Formats: sequence, C-alpha cells, structure tokens
Amino acid sequence: VLPVGRGSMTGRVASEGQVVHIADIASDEEYSITEAVTLEKTHTMLGVPLLREGVVVGTINLGRQRVQPFTDRQIELVRTFADQAVIAIENARLLDELQARTEELGRSVQELKALGDVTQAVNSTLDLETVLATIVAKAVQLSGTDAGAIYVFDEAQQQFRLSATYGMDEALIAAIRDQRIGAGERLMQQAVSVRGPLQVPDLRQEPSSPTLELILRAGYRSLLAVPLLSRDTIVGALVVRRRDTGTFAAGKIDLLQTFAAQSVLAIQNARLFHEIEDKSRQLEIASKHKSQFLANMSHELRTPLNAILGYTELILDNIYGDMPDKMRAVLERVQSNGKHLLGLINDVLDLSKIEAGQLTLSLTDYSLRELVHAVVVAVESLATEKDLALNVEIAPDLPIGRGDERRLVQVLLNLVGNAIKFTERGSVSIKASVTDGTFTVAVRDTGPGISADHQVKIFEEFAQADTSSTRKKGGTGLGLSIAKRIIELHHGRIWVESVLGEGATFSFTVPVRVERQARQP
Repeated sequence: VLPVGRGSMTGRVASEGQVVHIADIASDEEYSITEAVTLEKTHTMLGVPLLREGVVVGTINLGRQRVQPFTDRQIELVRTFADQAVIAIENARLLDELQARTEELGRSVQELKALGDVTQAVNSTLDLETVLATIVAKAVQLSGTDAGAIYVFDEAQQQFRLSATYGMDEALIAAIRDQRIGAGERLMQQAVSVRGPLQVPDLRQEPSSPTLELILRAGYRSLLAVPLLSRDTIVGALVVRRRDTGTFAAGKIDLLQTFAAQSVLAIQNARLFHEIEDKSRQLEIASKHKSQFLANMSHELRTPLNAILGYTELILDNIYGDMPDKMRAVLERVQSNGKHLLGLINDVLDLSKIEAGQLTLSLTDYSLRELVHAVVVAVESLATEKDLALNVEIAPDLPIGRGDERRLVQVLLNLVGNAIKFTERGSVSIKASVTDGTFTVAVRDTGPGISADHQVKIFEEFAQADTSSTRKKGGTGLGLSIAKRIIELHHGRIWVESVLGEGATFSFTVPVRVERQARQP
C-alpha cells in the first residue's frame, strides 16, 4: 500500500491526477535515495493515472533501467492503455455489484417465499404446532443456522414450553422437554428484559445451567433468541443455534424478528380459537339448559292455564247457573287474556323445540284453499272490529298440497293477525297462487310499513318493529321467528317487502309436495 503524496511515483500520480514523466530519477529532487535503491537501478519512469469521471482509481507505472525518456507517441499509447484499464476495472466493479445484487435479490426472493409460506400456514390452519413448525424451519433455513426452536410461554406456570423444533435430534428434544425452563432462566430472562433480540456469540462463556449444558453437549456454540411479544407481553421465544461461534448479521436478526411476529400471530389465533371454542361450548350448554327450562315451564304453565280457561268457558256457558252481566264481562276478559297468555306460552314452547332441533312436522295432504279460508274465518271478527276490509284472492287451479297443515295455518294466522294488529285503516289482502310446483302466499296491509333497518332483523327472535306506534301492540316478538323456522322446515322461504309509510307485504313459498322435512340446524 502506497500513500497518496509526492514520496513515490504512484503517490505523485494519484495526487496530481495527471501524467508524470521523469527522464532520470536520480536527478529528480522529489525522490529519495532509499526509493532509488528500492527501484533497483530504474532511471526513467512514467506514471499515467487511471481516471474514472475525473477521479483517480489507479495508476500505470513504467520504468527503464537506463536513462531513456518516453516519446510522446509512447506516452499517448500508455494513456490509451490506461483508458482501457479504467473500462476493465469499471466492468469488473459493475460485475461484482451485479453479482452482489443478484445474490441479494435471490435471498430476498427466498425470504419473501418463506414469509408467504408462513403467512399461508398462519391463515390456513389453526393447528398451532403445524404453523410453528413451518416458521422455525424457514427461520433456520434462511438464517443459515444449524437448528432452532420456538418456545411458548405458559403464564400460569411461568415457564417456557418447547413447542416446535427444526434440525435438533430426538434425544436433545426429549431432554429439553423434560427441563423446566422458567422465566428466570438467564438467557430467556435477558431476552425478555431487553424486549428485543439477544445474541450469544460464544455459549461457553455463559454461566452454566441445565439447559445450557444440554445445548453445549449437542455441539452448539452460539445462539440468537428473539422474544415473542404481544403488546409488550411475553408469549414465547424464537431461538436459533449454530455449531460455530460468532455474531449474527443485522439482516438475519431483522429476518428472525419478522418470523417472531408471525409466530405471535399464530399463537394469538390459536388461543383466540380455543377461547371462542370454549365460549361456544358453554353457550351451547347454556342454550340447551334454557330451552329445556322453557319447555318445562311452558308445560307447567299450560296445564293450570288450560284448566282456568276450561272452567271459565263452563261458567260463561251458564253450566253453573245464570250470572250477572257485570260478572260475564269480567269473565270474558279473563278468557281473552288467558287465551292470549296461552298463545304466548305456545310460542315459547315452539321456540324451545326449534332450538333443541325437536320440532317435527306432521306431513299430510291439505287444501291450501281451505287453509286460507280457515284463517280468514278466524280473523274476520278482528278485521270487522277495526273496520278493515279483508280481501282474499285464491288461484282457481291450486292442487292438493302436502305438508304440516296445522303449522302452515299457524304461520298464515300470525302474518294476517300481525297485519290486522298494525293496520289502523284501509285493508288487509291475502293472495294464494301456484307456480312450477311451488305455493306462494302473500299478506299485504296498508299499515305504517317497516323501515329497511328493521326488515333485516324482523325474523330474528324477540324482534319487533320498534316504533312508538307499534310498541303498544304487545307480543313477544317470537311469531315471525317461529314462522320462518316452520317455513324453512318445509324447504321454503319467507320474506318481507315494505316502504315506510306505505304498508308491508309478507310472503312465503313452500313446495306443493313436501315429502320430508328439512334438516334442522
């Protein structure tokens, strides 16, 4: 290595950035006797700079052992050689840079592919061991280490549990699994306390511990530990090991931190899934208990209520003798409210059967025409009381259907009853038709209508149109939910169409012939 300066030909050319031609070095005052001796009797010298964009990147030095100056033509020829040398050096530099970039790009592609594989594993399965095994394998392969492991922190036990490994022999894995790696283990504690990567260039310099002794006996000499953190809470650690000593490159550390983040996501997903699974199981058990309770309570309430209604009817029929008009009016109110309560109890009982998957259809042949007429007869007095027109349109060519007639009457009675209840003036219309083996029944009213928001949830349990004009109408909000389940058991569907302020139309379709009820969820 020659310094830039006037103490040597190379230094002088580099310093001046131009051709230096010395006809006789012995007579040149810039050079010392020591250098002349070193040059072994060289007397004439020529130095030409290698210039790239005005910057000296090297020199070409020529010498003669006798005094014989270089001609202008010779100097120009050396200049040409210098220009060619600069091009060659630049090409070599660009080639080295290209190779470095290619290698870097290759590594980046490998890293991106590995991250893609890890992301796919995280998103495609909730099997934590499978995901962590994929992550630790990619971490070891791309970091150029010999083995790795992922530990999951058990907060209740305050211990790290070995969860996934790569490159480790079975004996070492079994031995480490038997070790209780506590949060106080020195290396783990350090990684946790710094909340960042911890590298140990030489494990032999670390204080002894049972786990460290196992690792050293297996031939590992250095490690890098990256804590798995979720909002500054430790959830585990990703550890890679090498059989040789030395530090880890910054790029490798960054890569492992990325894998650590993926590990945290996988662990969180698995924990959330198990929590949701547990909650769902608890809710399912609670729901079954609730349904059973409702069913039992409905039976218990219905028995005495039927007795009350029966005796009330006998008294109203004067079986026990004549009664004053005032008493009759009171008993009629008792009978009316009792029937209303019985309807509510029946709704709750139906709902509990549906939720338990125990609602069974009694499939028989029926006439849709007669079914509609039966419902009309049942509600005529209600429509008359409110001075509402009750319009009925039944297609003349209705075939005999097959289904649960009693349940279909229940559905239509609920729809028509609701229409009358919520309509203050105008009319309620019932239309029944058949198309391509499917019955369609529609109930239209001229009531207040239903907003788009409430149309979305009106068939949910306990849902009602929540307006000041409808809250006072009463009801449990179960009728439409039960109607929907009954229609779905018939392989049909039910829906509502409405514009607020312009009335509503509830429609349902069922196959003309239902030979088997739909499977209950």
